[in-house]
Amino acid sequence: MKRVFFCTVIILSVSLASTTLAATLLYDDFIGNIVSSNQWHIPTWISPLDGTFVGQTQFRCTQNSLLPAANDSQAIITVESYNPAGFSFYGTDLITNQSFALNTGVHITVRAKMDTTMPGIIGGIFLYALKPGSTTLHDEIDFELLTNLPNSVLTNSYSNEPLGVGHRQVVSYVSGSITDYHTYEIKWQPTQVSWLIDGNLVRTDINHVPTGPMNFHLNLWVPDSDWVQAYSPNLKPTTSVLFNQIFRMSVDSVTIEPTPPAPGMFSLAPVLPSLLLDTSTVDNK
Repeated sequence: MKRVFFCTVIILSVSLASTTLAATLLYDDFIGNIVSSNQWHIPTWISPLDGTFVGQTQFRCTQNSLLPAANDSQAIITVESYNPAGFSFYGTDLITNQSFALNTGVHITVRAKMDTTMPGIIGGIFLYALKPGSTTLHDEIDFELLTNLPNSVLTNSYSNEPLGVGHRQVVSYVSGSITDYHTYEIKWQPTQVSWLIDGNLVRTDINHVPTGPMNFHLNLWVPDSDWVQAYSPNLKPTTSVLFNQIFRMSVDSVTIEPTPPAPGMFSLAPVLPSLLLDTSTVDNK
């Protein structure tokens, strides 16, 4: 008598769309009395080209400044009218230690507000990186809070482009102003960049999508007269500490996460070894 043995082929297909892939890349709610050096740094002055001076503002450098203070679980980003190093404003540029690659996408959520209505000040919430070997070509995605436009926000993007005007677009708040807490979101994806405020989509750009890795920045600074929309001739730096003015932006939290791939983009099949169909016969005489 002959016995025929059949082994069933078992294939298990798992869709990644039903699997949670996103893991938080950075989260900070600024507990403590100073921003953590485990996640953030400020510029190090190396040369006039390393980004420590913009507009009328010199940014604090690690050689002579601590990281920004935290108060009531808020990072306090400041710019002062007195600068001991010279006749310019003295600002803050807080930068993530980690850079973020595009991959399937990056989702940034920031809750922040300006604490001043003084015209002529800019609060930045943005991704940025110079291209290797260049001092002007760069990638960037911005929210910029201009005290000259208290009921609106300026958005911008650059994709391997020179420093300069970029692709600015002003969007309005549904309610409130820059001095109220709002949730700002940047969704940086392979085919588009989206900006959201308080959960409302305010802009999408499919033509200027950066591709290189970028660090995330929070900064506060004073522009010069070249940027007419943001400049105020009434705001001036001082060489006297007695006349120093301090302006602030408060940041309640920062969350940076990867964006999961689109549904059905990937499949794991098989995830169990296939059992080959065995049609061999065994004689049992």
